[in-house]
Amino acid sequence: MRGIGVEVLLPRRNTLLILAIFIIALTAIRLAFLSYLQPAEHPKAVSGVLDLRGWSMPENRTITLNGEWAFYPSAFIQPNSSLLNADPGYIQVPGSWEHAFPEDSDASYRYGTYRLRILADEQDDVAYKLRINRINDASAVYVNGELAEMNGNPSETRDGYKARVLPYFVTIPSAGSRIDLVIHISSHAGKGGIVDSIRLGSEEAVDHLNLLSWGLQLGLCIVFLIHGLYATMLFFFRVANQGLLYFALIMFLGIMIVLAADDKLLFVWMETPYELYKKIAVWSYIAVVACIPPLFRHMFDTGRRTKLLWWSTCFSAAYALFVLIAPARYIDAYMFLLGINYLVVIIVSSIILSRALRRSEDVIFVLLGLTAVGNNIIWTSVLMRLPVDKIHYPFDLAFAVFAFAAFWFKRFFRTVNQTKLLAEKLQLANQQKDDFLVSTSHELRNPLHGIMNITQSMLDDSVHPVPDEHRKRLKIQAAVARRMSLMLDDLIDITRLKENTIRLRLRSLPIEPLVNGTIDILRYMLDGKPIAIHIHIADNFPDVHADENRLAQILFNLIHNAIKFTDAGTISIQAEVVNGLPHIRIKDTGIGMDEETRSRIFMPYEQGDSERIKASGGFGLGLSITKQLVELHGGSLSAVSSPGNGSEFTFTLPVGQNSELLKEPERSQAHIEATAPVQSAAASSAPSPSRNRAKILVIDDDSVNLNILVDVLGSVHYDVITASNAAEALAKLETAAVDLVISDVMMPHVSGYELTRLIRKRFSLSELPILLLTARNRPEDLLAGFQAGANDYVTKPVDAWELKSRVRASVDLKLSFEERLRMEAAWLQAQIKPHFLYNTINSIAALGTMDLDKMQRLLGEFSNYLRTSFDFHNSDQLVSIDRELDLVRSYLYIEQERFGERLEIQWVLADNLRFQLPPLSIQTLVENAVNHGILPRTRGGRIHIQIAEAEDHVEIRITDNGVGMNQAQIQQVLDGSPSIGSGIGLRNTDRRLKQLYGKGLRMHSVPEQGTTVTFQLPKEGVKIRNER
Repeated sequence: MRGIGVEVLLPRRNTLLILAIFIIALTAIRLAFLSYLQPAEHPKAVSGVLDLRGWSMPENRTITLNGEWAFYPSAFIQPNSSLLNADPGYIQVPGSWEHAFPEDSDASYRYGTYRLRILADEQDDVAYKLRINRINDASAVYVNGELAEMNGNPSETRDGYKARVLPYFVTIPSAGSRIDLVIHISSHAGKGGIVDSIRLGSEEAVDHLNLLSWGLQLGLCIVFLIHGLYATMLFFFRVANQGLLYFALIMFLGIMIVLAADDKLLFVWMETPYELYKKIAVWSYIAVVACIPPLFRHMFDTGRRTKLLWWSTCFSAAYALFVLIAPARYIDAYMFLLGINYLVVIIVSSIILSRALRRSEDVIFVLLGLTAVGNNIIWTSVLMRLPVDKIHYPFDLAFAVFAFAAFWFKRFFRTVNQTKLLAEKLQLANQQKDDFLVSTSHELRNPLHGIMNITQSMLDDSVHPVPDEHRKRLKIQAAVARRMSLMLDDLIDITRLKENTIRLRLRSLPIEPLVNGTIDILRYMLDGKPIAIHIHIADNFPDVHADENRLAQILFNLIHNAIKFTDAGTISIQAEVVNGLPHIRIKDTGIGMDEETRSRIFMPYEQGDSERIKASGGFGLGLSITKQLVELHGGSLSAVSSPGNGSEFTFTLPVGQNSELLKEPERSQAHIEATAPVQSAAASSAPSPSRNRAKILVIDDDSVNLNILVDVLGSVHYDVITASNAAEALAKLETAAVDLVISDVMMPHVSGYELTRLIRKRFSLSELPILLLTARNRPEDLLAGFQAGANDYVTKPVDAWELKSRVRASVDLKLSFEERLRMEAAWLQAQIKPHFLYNTINSIAALGTMDLDKMQRLLGEFSNYLRTSFDFHNSDQLVSIDRELDLVRSYLYIEQERFGERLEIQWVLADNLRFQLPPLSIQTLVENAVNHGILPRTRGGRIHIQIAEAEDHVEIRITDNGVGMNQAQIQQVLDGSPSIGSGIGLRNTDRRLKQLYGKGLRMHSVPEQGTTVTFQLPKEGVKIRNER
């Protein structure tokens, strides 16, 4: 119990200490302000005379006319009247005149005359000015017998009386050594007379004081206005907390109070009757007071409304109504009601705050604000009772506003942080969900892998061919299995679409063959429904610019959706050109859907009629994926439907640009091959007869998968040996010469990635190719395989033709390397990736038909690239910078010809570069920036190559604005297990630099912003060439 008490007591002590320090600071500022405004020391008025003779008036300061003034109650005595010479009474100014009137006089209306004689030294051309802050409630000022200024209309009778209590100024021209002031004042009720000090000074001094007062009031109004507008915007745009609305209302009402009090600027600018002025001023105070309890209630979310709060609101409303309809004299007479209203609000607010103190973290800011307000009220009350001159003091209220604003800001930032944490948790959960779906898809696709490949193996078996009747059924089974695989692909596609990792291979395509092929597959899914499918596509319908596989997926999803929700009738596929844009429509006579269903069918995991879904199944992803794929092509997808009248889905695609030119001459042949007997495909995948049988090691923890792979590959003259785990595979590699390793990725204990890394410790890429089988086909998964050292990959479920083709390519590549490369250059030639050679040769061939000059330039650069790459000097420890840059320029020229505007190069090279460096050190960094930094981004990017010489070293820097890496990826690149698949690679370069100079690569990278790789060559360790 004692420990708990200490924990509670310490925060309270801290709060009290903070409040005490705050009060001291506020008091110090207030005293400093009063000291600044304190008038110069000067004589006081005595017996109606202010004697300033022998005293010099400060040029930039004012004095007060405080002291004893002559007073004539219930009489307006004219300045030149002899009655002024009679013995008057005397009254203290500033102060109330109540005690100067007889007790039996009418207290509801009083008037009288003030007189003061000012004696000064004789001065020429000296003009003075009076600043009269407040005289209740009408006054007329006479200077040396002349009427100088009137404020309202003072009168001896109530009928001629007109109240006006605005501050005003009286200019006193040069009048020698004597100034006679006579002031007539009348008041209908309350505290009358000269209630504030009258200031006297030069015109410049009085104007300066007036501008200071106005500036302070307007400054406070600006503070109120800014915070009021900000609170209003927060309420309407982001945070629907009614407390903000009450806070904004208090700020705007505070502006009214400031402009209606002190100098009464609002009524100076706008001529207003006294009655209206009084109502506006008092009503503004009532409204502010009434808003405070609801403000606290919503600030601290106290929940239920208390009866005391309800009664407080009712009292404020009744008092406000009284002020609006009652005459001004009654408002003055019942001003004590405003004090009662204050008291009730203080009690209600204290109850709310006492609850907030026990549970709110930010209540200290509210306490500071209330302390500032309370400090202002106390000081104002004290100063009203002291004979001191008063001027507007804005700092307490400004500090209060800042404190309340700090409360809102602190709460807002806390909410933002909590929202950010929640968003991070949701993103993590969403990513975990996506990973779960991908992993689940892998597990579900493995059985399909077996079904499809066993079926295909039976179809390909030329030794024991199946009868034609069974062959037809097996083909149907294979087609259905592929469709089931596509359904599982939906789970992965929705994640890839969300991550924007799907890349389209766009070309000009005819739409009709794809529609016919889709219909052939889907006919077997009609389940006996009496549905007629019609195709209406004109022969001259233009090709579309699309990805063939994705377009087939779009058509499949839409037509299958129509079949699912149509029990009988027709489904028509129409294609037409509207406004130059191909439109494809899939229309059915099915059950249709209502507007609410139509509005959500394109959202992930949303489905239509629930009873029908239970019968037909599905993930609710098809239409969402379809819409995103269409939009990825640059088209649009829309739906029109009504219950009972079927549905019509329409999507658009870009027209094939110059489609006749885009059609490849081989397209018709490719179509023939795809529809040719299966045996021809199998035969084309077999190794050449002149070659010895290659030995393949297959690793998979699933014995069924092993048997399927043996069956598929053994039929085409490969020797296949198997292993069920990584340890068994490594043991067989110790005893057998293997030409190719095929490994599943997801295996227990040691994954396919890790097994690849273990194999790469002994065998290079060319010595033993590795082909990975994976159901995870996202770019990051494939990249992980290549970084581990894989040569190729095949996505499950494996297509037998694709597997055989990739196996043949890997084996042929391995044998080709063994036959044609010298061992001492093998590590170098591995850097030139086959697809780079292939693509470059294709580019040269293509330019040969379009631009011979550019073809010759590209051929020359490619020749230089190959010659430099295979130069025997590359095995030297150092080469010249000219040789290295020559290789880099050739490589970049080739890549720029291939990728065009996607690749931008900037060179910044120092003059007269004359030094040597390790071979392929810059080339490796540039190639890594191109392949792993710039090209993964669709829009490409820029590579900046800089070589600078300092006094003691040469610095080489390669910068790209590509995909970038996080810190863990940088650590893996430099310090992780080496990835032979990436050639010499960054690790190899880093290691060689450290061996030669003791320092390697420095990498700085930010995801989605780019990567900078730098290394330095010390001049004492760099061989500088002498070019004499």
